[in-house]
Amino acid sequence: MATAKIPVRTKGETNCVYHKRRQLKFFCEKCQEMVCPKCLSSVHRGHIMCELSEITPQKKQDIKNFIDRTEQGEMVQIRKYITSTVIHLNDNDSTFEKLSNQLKMQTDKLKQNLDMLTEKTLNLYREMKEENTKRIQKYKQDLEMYDMQLKQQIQECRCVLERGSHIEIFDTECEIDYQIHLPVNPVLATASFIPNENPQGNLELALGKVITSGQGHTSTDQDRPVSTPVDQGQSYTQQQQSCDNGKKAVTRYKLLSETKVVEEWRSSYYIDSICPTN
Repeated sequence: MATAKIPVRTKGETNCVYHKRRQLKFFCEKCQEMVCPKCLSSVHRGHIMCELSEITPQKKQDIKNFIDRTEQGEMVQIRKYITSTVIHLNDNDSTFEKLSNQLKMQTDKLKQNLDMLTEKTLNLYREMKEENTKRIQKYKQDLEMYDMQLKQQIQECRCVLERGSHIEIFDTECEIDYQIHLPVNPVLATASFIPNENPQGNLELALGKVITSGQGHTSTDQDRPVSTPVDQGQSYTQQQQSCDNGKKAVTRYKLLSETKVVEEWRSSYYIDSICPTN
């Protein structure tokens, strides 16, 4: 079933939308639109009418009131907002420049501390290496001395066996067990290094804590409060814990002590609040 289209007058049009050749001379108080003389007996029959000239003074006064109200009110406030915005721009630049400098200073400090820690550890490695080198070299010299003494003792034993008397053989045999001893193997200093396979968390803790607010949010009103998902979740939990008929409340959700941000999402539209559902 087709519906008839209601004609609409365009701005500045002086002729009637129903009667194209008739000029608009009256105002229909019921329909709140201008009409022509022919509309009095057709489209707007029985409606209360008045001539346009009668309502023109009031319309002029309304326009003047709008101009005065806008110039003295909203435009003054807008100029204040513009001035405040310029201040905010300057403060924004200086604030983030200061934050960037603080971050760079902290990063440089951490780099210096890390370099110092690395150098300290390397020095420890070098000292351990030198000490182990001395012990190993000493052990090598003792082994060589032991080898030479054993060779000399074996030579003496052979001479005693060939030409020694009974007494010389007896004395030589008694000296075999305790004259020369094998050098003791030195105890070397050892070290190990286990690299941190996931240092990101420790680096963030060492760097410091970054606290942000209002990211991705544009407010059209001054200091408009925005409800967060955490607030909404707490309110919803309290509602779940309440009881309508005296029944025992059941907690369906348990909030974490601290919100964990998995990822951040920026909407292309303004979001005033997020309501949890079942």
